[in-house]
Amino acid sequence: MALFLTLYAATYLPVPLCMHDMRSGTARDQGDGRIDPGQLFLRIPSTDRLREHLQYYTSGTHVAGINRTQAAYTRDYFEAQGVGAKIVEYYPWLNYPVDQRVALFNESTHIVEFEAGLKEDVIAGDSASEDPNNLPAFLGLSASGNVTGQLVYANYGTLDDFRALKAAGVSIKDKVVLVRYGGILRGLKVHGAERGGARGVLIYSDPADDGYCIGKVYPNGPWRPESSLQRGSVSLIQVYPGDPLTPGHPATKDAPRLDPKDAKSLNGIPSLPLSYRDAEPLLRALVGHGKNASEISDGWVGGLTSRGVEYWTGPSALSVNLLNHVDFKTTPIQNVIGRITGSEEPERAIIIGNHRDAWCAGASDPSSGSAVLLELARAFGELMKLGWRPRRTIILASWDAEEYSLVGSTEWVEDNIDWIRADVVAYVNVDAAVMGSEFGASASPIFKDLLFAVTKKVAFPGSNETVYDAWLRQSQGDLVSNKADHYEDDDGSYLDPNSAEHHTPSVQPLGAGSDYTPFMSHAGVSSLNLGFGGGLGTYHSNYDSYKQMTTFVDPNFELHQAMARVCGLVVIHLADDAVLKLSPTSYARSLAGYIRVLERQVAGHTAASSNGTAMKRLHRLRAAQRQFLTNAHLVEQSKHRLRAVYGEDCQMAGRRRRMNCRKLRKSINDRVSRLERHFIDPDGIPGREWYKHALVGPGRWLGYDAQVFPAIAEAAEDHKWKMLRQYEKRTAEIIYEAAWFLREV
Repeated sequence: MALFLTLYAATYLPVPLCMHDMRSGTARDQGDGRIDPGQLFLRIPSTDRLREHLQYYTSGTHVAGINRTQAAYTRDYFEAQGVGAKIVEYYPWLNYPVDQRVALFNESTHIVEFEAGLKEDVIAGDSASEDPNNLPAFLGLSASGNVTGQLVYANYGTLDDFRALKAAGVSIKDKVVLVRYGGILRGLKVHGAERGGARGVLIYSDPADDGYCIGKVYPNGPWRPESSLQRGSVSLIQVYPGDPLTPGHPATKDAPRLDPKDAKSLNGIPSLPLSYRDAEPLLRALVGHGKNASEISDGWVGGLTSRGVEYWTGPSALSVNLLNHVDFKTTPIQNVIGRITGSEEPERAIIIGNHRDAWCAGASDPSSGSAVLLELARAFGELMKLGWRPRRTIILASWDAEEYSLVGSTEWVEDNIDWIRADVVAYVNVDAAVMGSEFGASASPIFKDLLFAVTKKVAFPGSNETVYDAWLRQSQGDLVSNKADHYEDDDGSYLDPNSAEHHTPSVQPLGAGSDYTPFMSHAGVSSLNLGFGGGLGTYHSNYDSYKQMTTFVDPNFELHQAMARVCGLVVIHLADDAVLKLSPTSYARSLAGYIRVLERQVAGHTAASSNGTAMKRLHRLRAAQRQFLTNAHLVEQSKHRLRAVYGEDCQMAGRRRRMNCRKLRKSINDRVSRLERHFIDPDGIPGREWYKHALVGPGRWLGYDAQVFPAIAEAAEDHKWKMLRQYEKRTAEIIYEAAWFLREV
């Protein structure tokens, strides 16, 4: 998640009134007796109601498995809005903190030089920081253990960082490794250290990345203060998400389970998070030992130099004791599933989901999204009072245990996989809806046209712009500053990156950062993830609170309102449009950009291999993409014919003409809504078979972040050129199969 925090004082442009009768308070119909729900919907989301929702969800710590009260509240709220709802339980294997210790001591004399506090300071005026149920230093699914060893500093703990240590002659075997947040997912930092023989890992937030080096710290500003801990999961989510003991099938009460030692998504060495206040004495203990970090790379030196700290690799002369005593147990979790049954295609469903659990109060992550989900339930309920029913079914999902490893959503998808693959049109994810003011979207490219159209209808707070305008401007800045990969299409959506000019905003591919993962990567359901991001300031800490949100991020709740409007319009279009606004042509064009990215990656690995043959073009993929684009145009032609000959609603005299129209319309909708299924490879990504999408998935050493064509990319990374050609051939066949599916009428 890209998270930057910016304060906005916001006002809104007026919503167009063209479809709304202000005197009667009802929407005009569209000529067929149906109201126009989109125009009326824009008026419903309320900043006051969103504030109330956030106050409720942030009223206390709500860790997975111990927040049933909030699950019941969410179910009851859905039902009060006329949305039928139920709680669905699963029984995953989760852990909870019991005891922790990080101590620096002289192993000969047993004199303790430093004992870490491992707790966050109480901040006057912020009740969330005072909650007696707040967690201490803790990482979800971390291994229990009590280990001692010399300390080694390994920068961000990436694969390249560990290689650089080895090249410098610094071993991490039998050591406790200190790394800072950033670069890759925290679970991969632990995994990399374990592969090198380390005994344990400490992960701290360096002020250069997330603290006073960026700006004023909380409570005087939005950035991370010195005692702040970033909690989170250290599961190996890139192997598989969900319950560690039931991969591939739901964690029901009586489900068969793996022995924990056989669970491939778990690390085997203990780990804890640290504040930069607690990390400082550890870094000072390394001074003069090993290599000066600047000798390895300038990128190894953090922000504590402003306090006189030098960054050295170690190993230290003193030893570190790391105690992480956790209690693992099978724990019931509660998903809340709300349902609005469709009027014309009730078997087809659109799902919008947000996770409810948090490591703390979780104002931004995830409670801003939870507030939006409740407000959508209220808005849809108001529309239903006016007689509206969506054509297709809408499901509102409040997931539990996302923070551990996308557990609630993954178990539900595995439990309902046949129905999901048969009938779910799309999945819309809203996780941390408001963490800043920078709108962003990651999605299947099939949603591009719909996203652009919707964001042009919603005003951006505090400006004369739409959300689309602000999103485009931000995309241009990210491209020039290299924050975003140049994934985009061959149709000119991106011009010269150095010119900071392109025609449409950036839509990034999906990795494994939130609950869209089981839908997109396992079930083959086209998915998208939406949010206002901007910074890391108080992420996963006690200070991600209602007070911090209303002081520094969204005081007037107008960003929350804008997000509710965007999400709601997306869902209404998907659920209610006679012809789905999903574009295989956009997908085909984006695929050309994916191929270019892959070719650059393959070329880089080829150059580094003495045995690799030069590969400048992946010709099979390029040929398959061209065929896919050609056939995607056939769908656009079918849409044009439908509109020109019949009209999208098929409202005409003559039974035969109506039947022909509805047959053509169904063919179009089936092709665009089921296209994503055709990118699913039943064999999965080699070594990570739970992930089955051939075009995108989480990177093996990226974690949350996406890797295009993961099987091919990983073969290149491993310099397995014969396998690369095999995977290219197989992936090209998958794209051809998808292309021929688009021809079917």
